Amino acid sequence: MTKTAIKKELHKAIDIVESEQLLKAIYMILNEELKNTKQAIKPFTLDEFYARNTQSQKEIKQGKLIEHKSVRIKYGTK
Repeated sequence: MTKTAIKKELHKAIDIVESEQLLKAIYMILNEELKNTKQAIKPFTLDEFYARNTQSQKEIKQGKLIEHKSVRIKYGTK
């Protein structure tokens, strides 16, 4: 089932559900995902960007690098 199909089925099911308890449970699950998504896409402030950049440059100079091959193996990409 595709993501779009799943979303359509969820919309239909939610419209049919009468149980307030079940709807609250669904809401809690979805709300937690929304919180995580909002936190994940929060943009850096300029100060945060410069601090992260400085830390990255420091680690690069110390040789703390990860080989591309290792990343590919870990995440299973070709």
